[in-house]
This record gives sequence, structure tokens and C-alpha cells, in this order.
Amino acid sequence: MSNIKNFDDESLRWNWKWSCFEETKDHYRVERKAKVDNEQTKAVPFNVVYSQYEKTYVELNSAQLIEILRNLLPDYRNLHKEKPKINALDLYHVMDQLSDISENHSDPKTKCHVYHLNEFLKYEHKDLIKLHTLMLKSKTVSFDMLWVFYTANLNVWYRCGMSGQQVGGIISSALEKQNDCGKYFEITLTVVDCDGNGFKRCSIVRRIREFDGQRSFSDLPVVPFKFSNAYDFLKESIVKNGSRFFELALGNRFMQYEGSLMRRRVIDGCMQIEKLRADGRVMIDLRSFATMNPQYDMGNAKPPNKGDVELYNEKGVYLEKDEIPLDDNYFLASAVVYGFSFALKEWGMFEVSKFSDIHFDEDAIDHLVISQNKKDMLTGLVRQYGDLKKTNIQLEKTLDPISNKGNGCIFLCYGPPGTGKTLTAECVAEFLRRPLWNLTIHELGTKAKELEENLTKVLDIAHKWRAVLLLDEADIYLEKRDTLNIERNAMVGVFLRLLEYYQGVLFLTTNRVTNFDDAICSRVSMFFHYPKLNEKERLGTWANFIRRGNLPFKADDFVNYELNGREIRNVIHIARKLAQDKGTDLSSSIMIDVIETVLGFQNEKNRSKITTNGVNH
Repeated sequence: MSNIKNFDDESLRWNWKWSCFEETKDHYRVERKAKVDNEQTKAVPFNVVYSQYEKTYVELNSAQLIEILRNLLPDYRNLHKEKPKINALDLYHVMDQLSDISENHSDPKTKCHVYHLNEFLKYEHKDLIKLHTLMLKSKTVSFDMLWVFYTANLNVWYRCGMSGQQVGGIISSALEKQNDCGKYFEITLTVVDCDGNGFKRCSIVRRIREFDGQRSFSDLPVVPFKFSNAYDFLKESIVKNGSRFFELALGNRFMQYEGSLMRRRVIDGCMQIEKLRADGRVMIDLRSFATMNPQYDMGNAKPPNKGDVELYNEKGVYLEKDEIPLDDNYFLASAVVYGFSFALKEWGMFEVSKFSDIHFDEDAIDHLVISQNKKDMLTGLVRQYGDLKKTNIQLEKTLDPISNKGNGCIFLCYGPPGTGKTLTAECVAEFLRRPLWNLTIHELGTKAKELEENLTKVLDIAHKWRAVLLLDEADIYLEKRDTLNIERNAMVGVFLRLLEYYQGVLFLTTNRVTNFDDAICSRVSMFFHYPKLNEKERLGTWANFIRRGNLPFKADDFVNYELNGREIRNVIHIARKLAQDKGTDLSSSIMIDVIETVLGFQNEKNRSKITTNGVNH
């Protein structure tokens, strides 16, 4: 800047000093007086104003300075006023850019005005610059210095409020605030989320409560990336999870999950995060979550209504497809998705990093202990109904004049417990590589209005998922109607009406054989009777379990014990646990001990029934 002194304009000389004023206010006027003697008569680039509120302002006169600062601070509204005034602290973050401009700008006057402004800022902020430098070295910060480090467009990471996983964000604004609980530093972050219609950039807010002394950046709720250890590994991990979020979040995906289901719930009057272990299969489906949980606060992920979707599309809210495969968007993505756990039969949120592909056991149906004729009929029907759009729609339209009526595949499986009714539905779901949604009357409701509301949603969602529905112990919906029980009659009527239009695969099971309502029977595609297992069927059941469990036994060893399929499974499970407890291999003696205990209970139960019946007679 040695050539500055060659200009005639005094404000362009190297030793020009800015004018300073002290400003005081009362109820009627603002009084300003010079803080130092100044005899300049020409216009100067800027004046410095020291407010009585311990704030320092820069009053801009130079058109060149105003233009430069408008470019550097596009969101600063005051810069668009005549002779704008700007807080000197707000210029702290652009000092490096001002220094570059003062060295490299092509216009000499602009160069010099910027130089003088930057010289003033160096003088004004000399203590702040020194403290800033010390904190940079120690990677620590005090509460009153947060504003220095947390600046707009800074890449940061924070922990997801649900999973605790590290996720990325970009600061859009940061400001110290105060409420009844004290001071806090509020940081607004730009992130990416999915609302079921598309991916969009949106905002979330994180707060840092006032604290004493200095803290490491890594101990704060929001951490600048430049202060993070293992920077490359951390960013790579966040981007990888973000890529997974983009892969899973939109639409519906049937996946294997190893982790916890998370949701916000009011517990003891306080909103808390509840976590339930949910290892098993999960359907990721944000829209269906919103349908089944209309009161749940989904924040940025809440699906928009149709009018909003049109507006969002017009305004370009959603990321375009060519924008999505960018690390910048992956870096900002959420760490959780919404869905349904089939293991817990609960809706909730799930960590994207805990999903994997499902390995279906398509051969499971081969081990189903039913006649080959039934098995062929079963697989043939579900295979055709499983591809309804390609094979059956035209046929059904010609058979029934009412559109979408009677296009479902409904099986009624009846027989005593443990004979394979539920297992049949499970095997069919594996065979079709689809989810099995197991429902009970308690989930659907025992009142007609409740049933209609819940079953309508369930059938719609099941059709969307192409799920195999299983309604276990559905007696209350199947029994013949009479003139005495009006509420149950209404429930059966609702069930019949909704069943008529269901287009998926549905299994109904019951332990009772008689008294089915005629209208129900007319809507069932196929009836399957499951009698008590005979010796041959028990042999097949034992053989299947022994083979699948890789057990050192022969099916013949246990076939004479009259157990049903569920009891056989339970015997093996309990015997294994007992062997583990004893620290020994599973032996036939342990198996027989468990079997005899089970049969002893059965005999006692049967004697109790005989006694009870005798008393009643």
C-alpha cells in the first residue's frame, strides 16, 4: 500500500485516520460529539460511532465500500439504506476478504477505502483477534466467543436427537438469545430430509446453553468439522449413511434390521425417547407411518398435502434427480427412517445404518407338513394372486361387473392348535418373498366403528406393501350372525364389506370348526382343514425341526409322543436352553424329560376338563 500517500484525496493517504464520535440518546434526540479532534472537511470513507450501549458502529459514506460490503454480506439489510451503519462486530468475519480486496482490487480508490476499513477493524478487534488465535490453538471456546466460530456456511456435525448418530449440517444462521431459563446460542442448520414425496433441503435448530469457562468443541452439541478428530473418517461415515438414507427413505422397502425402534412418547408427563429392541424384518414406509400415526410430530418429514406438493414443485423445493447423487446432499441427510417392525408390530423410527437385505427361506414351504395336493393348490393360487396385475385382472373384470370386487385370495385355515395354520401363512410369505403382517382382533378393535377405521387402513397398506395378511383366531369376525348381538353383527358386516374389495393374500385362522357365517364362507377362496397330527405327520414335523436345527437325533426317537407342531418346537427350544445351562450337549434324555413334563401338564389339563364336565352334568 505504499502508493497510497501519492493521492491528493486525504482519505487515500496511508496515514489517514477515521473520524470517531460518541453517541448518546435521550427521549427527544440523539446527540453526537467528536471523540477526537478532526479538522477534515472533505467526505471520508467512513466514520466510527461509539454507542452508549457499548457497541461500535461503522457509518459508511463511500459508495465503493458499500458496494463491496453488499457483496460480502448479502443478507445484511442495513447496507441497502442511504449512508448505512453497520456493527463493527458484524464485519469481523469478513476481515480476511477485505484484506484480499485491499491488495488485489483493480480500482485504486476502492482499494484504499477497503484498506482503511480493515486497518480500523484490526485496531478495534485486536483483543478479540488475540483471543480467537489462542482458542484456535487449544480447540476450546467460551460461551461469549461462540459467535466468532459458528458462522454462516460452516460445515458442522451434531448427534441425531433420536439415534445419537453423527450427522452433518451447514450453518445458515447463529445468534445468542435469552429466555426465562437463561442465555443460549441458537444455531439454525441446513439439512436434507424426506417427506414421502421427495428429498428437500430444510432447517433444524440446535441450542448450546450458556456455560462457564472454556469447553472443547467436541464436547458441544454442534461441532465444527475443522475441529474434529479423524476428520476424513468421520465425514466418510456420515456421507455413507447419507447415501443409505437416500436409498431407503423414499417409497417403501422391506428390509432386515438389527437395532432399536425409536419413538417419542409422553412418559410420566414428560416427552421422552423410547427405544425398543426390534431385531427382525421392517417395512420402511414414511407415508404409511403418517397414515397410522396422524398425531405424531414428524417435523420436516411430515408428508405434505396435495396442494402443498404442487406448490413445492413450482418453487423447486425438492432436489432434482441429478442433484441427489452428490456428497454434499449425502452429508446433510437424516440418520433415521420411518417404518413398521413386524417383530414388535409397532410403528417407529429406525437407524439407516442398521439395515441389510433379507435372506428369504423359499424352501420353507417344502417342509410344511400338509398333503402334497394341498401344497400344490396353495402355491399355485398364491403364485397367481401374487402377480394379479399380469395374469388375473382381465379375467376378474369379465367375471364380476363391479370393478375391484372379489380380486383377493382368502384362505380359511381351521383346526386344533399347533397343526400348522400359522406356519402355512409364514411359509407362503417366504415363498412369495413378501412381508407377513400378523394381526389380532385386539389391534383391529372389537367395535364396528373402530374395526372399520383400522381395517380400512390396514388393508390399504397391506395392498401397497403386497404383504401376506394373517388374522389369527379370527372367530369374532367369522361366527354366524344372530338377532341378539347387534354390535357383533355390525362388526361381521364391516368385515365382509371390506374383505370383498381386498386384492391381496389373506389368511384367516380359527381353532373352531363350526358356526361360520354363510356370507363369510362365500368370500373365502379356499378352506384348509388342519386335523390333529397323525403319526406320519408327527414324523415329518420332527424330521424338519431336527434337520433345520442340526440336532443329533432321529425323528423316530420321539414320534410316539403325541405332540403338535408348536409343542415340538417348544420342546426343542427348552431342551437346548437346559443343556446350555448345564454346560452339556443336547441329549435325548434332556429331550425326553422336557417331553414328559409337557405331556404331564396335558394329562392334568385333560383330567380337569373331564372333572369339570362331570360336575356340570
